[in-house]
Amino acid sequence: MSTIKPFCAIRPATDKVDKVASHAVERYSIATIQNILATNPVSFLQVIYSARAQKENYTDQLHAIKNKFEEFRSKNIFEQDTEPCYYVYRQVKEKSSHIGIIALASVDEYNKGIIKIHEQTLAEREKKLKEYLTICDFNAEPVCLTHPYNKHLHELLYSKTKGKPLYDFTSDNIQHSVWKVSESAELKKISELYSSMPNLYIADGHHRAASSALLAASNKQSNPAHTGKEPYNFFMSAIFADTELTIFNFDRMVSSLNGHSKGSFFNELEKSFDVISFGDKVCKPTSAREISLYIDKQWYMLHIKDGLNEGADPVNSLDVSMLSNFILAPILNITDLRNDKRIAFIPGVKDIEDIHNNVDSGKMKAAFCLYPISFEELKAVADIGKEMPPKSTWIEPKLESGLLIYSLNN
Repeated sequence: MSTIKPFCAIRPATDKVDKVASHAVERYSIATIQNILATNPVSFLQVIYSARAQKENYTDQLHAIKNKFEEFRSKNIFEQDTEPCYYVYRQVKEKSSHIGIIALASVDEYNKGIIKIHEQTLAEREKKLKEYLTICDFNAEPVCLTHPYNKHLHELLYSKTKGKPLYDFTSDNIQHSVWKVSESAELKKISELYSSMPNLYIADGHHRAASSALLAASNKQSNPAHTGKEPYNFFMSAIFADTELTIFNFDRMVSSLNGHSKGSFFNELEKSFDVISFGDKVCKPTSAREISLYIDKQWYMLHIKDGLNEGADPVNSLDVSMLSNFILAPILNITDLRNDKRIAFIPGVKDIEDIHNNVDSGKMKAAFCLYPISFEELKAVADIGKEMPPKSTWIEPKLESGLLIYSLNN
């Protein structure tokens, strides 16, 4: 049984939403951020980057963010709904449409494993995000959750899109639309549909969910009147059926061949893979058990040899794990993907020119392209309580920061 809750969102004034909502910081270049800060005084980036004057003290940076957010509220850049709502959200990007619902998910169900994870988190990042939540008191970017397709839920969400949207705007050629659901019968129906689902799965935002759990544990310990209904017991989530998500690959680039010449490197590769040359013609995997390699301005397809890796568990069966287990670790001596400076990650949504530029310039020695992981593979890993290697998936849609905000302060 999965529990979701409606909430009273803090959200941009309708006439300002297209200027307030912003991408996550990492999706912008530094030059673009500087331009937005110079030209758009109501961008949510102004809130995030209000900390830039406090260069040394992280706590002071967080207080600056909190103060800027409160300033935005006092200027009516943001307003708050007065009744709990679910928010139907649709994103259209390059003719690909994604529809889901923004609601609150339960920290308790995250702790119990009803909300399942598939990716390991870093303790230090969890602690920093927990401190962020403690001081700033809000969720500005939802955790992305997913579940197997549900026909009745699908029909209900699409029926809501027939009405007039609360928001409907386009930013960077991506259309965002939001509809409010506040009528009690509809709220109850949506809650019942989710309660019939045995599990939800984190698609993106593992650290945000983990930090919310840390915050709840800390607040529970310090609150003798704890009931389980306090705002800190929940976190804002964007929930999509698996059919509404697009999972892209996360490719790898390495800056060293670990002392190998190109010839000796290929000799090692051929112990586990059949290697096919494509010359200067770009080749990308078209199915699982294929990994493409770019090195010295040449492309190669690596097919894992028959019989190799048979009987592996759901984690070690993944192409991303086979890359680590048969190439990165034994040949290149790269075993710590989180900290080794010789490896870099590049989302599969990036243009192939990014790979060419990095390798051709000499900044990177080689690049490996992977076939995207499926929802079934993600679910299989989560269901056995395991985690994928870091940077295994790039999942869309990516939601805007500051579009809907959940206050952790009663």
